[in-house]
Amino acid sequence: MKKNIFGLFLLIINTYIAQVNFTNIPNPDSNANGNDQVMMYITNTNETSGVKGFGLPAVDAEVNLPYTGANAPATRIEELRGMLLFVKSIGQVMVFDGLIWTKAFEIESDNISRFQLNSVSTTSGDVMLSINSLINKANFLADPLKLKTNVPTTGANLNRLYIRQTGLYRINLNLNFTGSAGSFSDRLGAGLYVNDNERFQLLEDTVNFDGTNRKINLDFSVYAQQGQYITLEAISETGGTRSYNVTTDSYVTVEKIL
Repeated sequence: MKKNIFGLFLLIINTYIAQVNFTNIPNPDSNANGNDQVMMYITNTNETSGVKGFGLPAVDAEVNLPYTGANAPATRIEELRGMLLFVKSIGQVMVFDGLIWTKAFEIESDNISRFQLNSVSTTSGDVMLSINSLINKANFLADPLKLKTNVPTTGANLNRLYIRQTGLYRINLNLNFTGSAGSFSDRLGAGLYVNDNERFQLLEDTVNFDGTNRKINLDFSVYAQQGQYITLEAISETGGTRSYNVTTDSYVTVEKIL
């Protein structure tokens, strides 16, 4: 009886190794080791040695996750608790608790959002900054903080960044200006509002970038609570007579510090 149990135990071990130790060539190279039971071997034949990596199954989008929508389970599937899938479109690894999918971790930084500003003009020195919600990761425009996610793209909401998590935020404004020479005889800058109440104003001398464009770079730090919204305004040291344009080469970057 003991021999039968021992034989069954060996069979289970061998079956387990066969299920998780993979290679994309007929025979594992010299790096393959039976002790590496939870590693996947990815071997590039142009390399002198194999590359070990752990591979997660992936889907293209969240809608492709199993057991979602009409297929969501009515009761918890205990056998699938802890299952991981990588979602390519959002760069996140999702974990299934047997009922729903939630974010396990993010491949990209999840504490920095960056947006392009729409072009705006003023003849009075002050103008609210319009924040484009476009996501273009190839050009470093992303929103893991969800500041513009599900926010309308018209009306007052176009200018707003909605705070989803209470915390301390660093806000960097990189503003690009064009306009007549007289527009830049005084300092330009920006104001920061929380729920339409002004918190800060910063002014700087603009830098002549290329004879046409002028730039300033400003940093704010603000504590904001969940549900509040932040708006930003371009300002002039002397209002009323200053005409300039804020171009689409302008950006706002928001980093959650704490």
